[in-house]
Amino acid sequence: MAKSTVEEIRDVLRREIAESYRPGDLMPNERELAERFDVSRNTIRETMIHLEALSLIEKTKRGAKVRTPDFGIMFQELTDHFDTSARSFTDVLNFRRINETGAAPLMICHVTPAQLDAIRAANDRMVGALTAAEAAQADYDFHYGLVQAAGNTVLSRMYDVLSVPLKYYLEVGKSQELNTATAKAQHDRIVAALEDHDAAALGAALSDHFQHSGEVLASWLTSREQRSEPITIWPVQRAPRPTQQP
Repeated sequence: MAKSTVEEIRDVLRREIAESYRPGDLMPNERELAERFDVSRNTIRETMIHLEALSLIEKTKRGAKVRTPDFGIMFQELTDHFDTSARSFTDVLNFRRINETGAAPLMICHVTPAQLDAIRAANDRMVGALTAAEAAQADYDFHYGLVQAAGNTVLSRMYDVLSVPLKYYLEVGKSQELNTATAKAQHDRIVAALEDHDAAALGAALSDHFQHSGEVLASWLTSREQRSEPITIWPVQRAPRPTQQP
């Protein structure tokens, strides 16, 4: 579908704001923009409403001013693309695996006693949960606590914005197998590695945890979709084939 004139101008200005402007900079006024794009001032006014809705600019007495980027608004667009397909379930789990295992060294460096307490509390709530929804919320809180411990603002904001779909996929999984005892044991191992500030142990604990989650998910998806071959969630590292001697 072809873009409207407003959408085309919005995308140009959005790109220019990201590449050429800093927070607090003033944008050209409506007359200047209308002359530049050879459109009416009403078209520019509508375009600026779009940019304001995206939290890229704010209106002031001096004109439109560039705002500090709001990652929530930017990432919110991602949530429209989630569904209940096997691909989405797989992608969400692997998204979490890549980010959390990748952030393990940061967690070791930056975790605080207060954050450890919150992570432990979430783990305890998960075991005491009476419903899949309660268990999913506690599980999300546990992993969100890990992300916060990494001290990376962008990663934390991504988990904030994606909280609804992340908790949804966790709840679907727990509605199939509410095995919180296994998850708690794996979480305990993660917490122990954090307490010991052992990056290698933390990475291994996280990898094993996500591997188990992947196996549970693969089993459920294979059954749901009535596949003859099991679904692969994460590539299995295979030993290299021995080279043949001439």
